Amino acid sequence: MNQKDIVPVQFSSAAQKSQIDTKPKLACRIKSEDKEIFIYNGMDKYLLYTLLKELNANAH
Repeated sequence: MNQKDIVPVQFSSAAQKSQIDTKPKLACRIKSEDKEIFIYNGMDKYLLYTLLKELNANAH
């Protein structure tokens, strides 16, 4: 039989901190009469699709 080994894993806090410190870059800013929406690079495409769909539905 194959025996599986358990290997301890340790995460360093330096790697996690570098991800937190980076600021997302602004990809687009949409202004309408009473709304202003900021869209940043890396935004989930499904969330962006829903946001734009709702914005378009309320524009008419």
